[in-house]
Amino acid sequence: MYPVPEALLKGLSIPPKEVLVNQQAYVAVYESEQEIYALASVSEQLKTLGPHDVVVTAPGHSHDFVSRYFWPANGGDEDPVTGSIHAALAPLWAERLGKRELVAFQASQRGGLLYCSVEADHVFVSGQAVQYLEGIIEVPGGG
Repeated sequence: MYPVPEALLKGLSIPPKEVLVNQQAYVAVYESEQEIYALASVSEQLKTLGPHDVVVTAPGHSHDFVSRYFWPANGGDEDPVTGSIHAALAPLWAERLGKRELVAFQASQRGGLLYCSVEADHVFVSGQAVQYLEGIIEVPGGG
């Protein structure tokens, strides 16, 4: 079992049932959707966990699972909707719930619905997006 950093426990107002970690974030797993909504974060504590962010997640009532995503170590407090972390959460919940097609809700203040499909070597995440930027990106050496 992975040792849980003290800053993670101090940075979340409700102790998680389980803590996992991947390249992007600590994943704090809770028993209920109500805990996800009730949870408060302490940014100063979570900031010390960098470069990792923190996602909290639990099984949902109206959705397969719910989550919230905190990223003070990387420049913000709580992200409204985070597609990248759902690429990690979907396989976790697919295994636990025994299904490959999942509906997730990120329970931030704005909130967002995500549709996740877990395949053998891919995870597909889709949903409605809020456009915040329009532009062109050039990648050097790309072809």
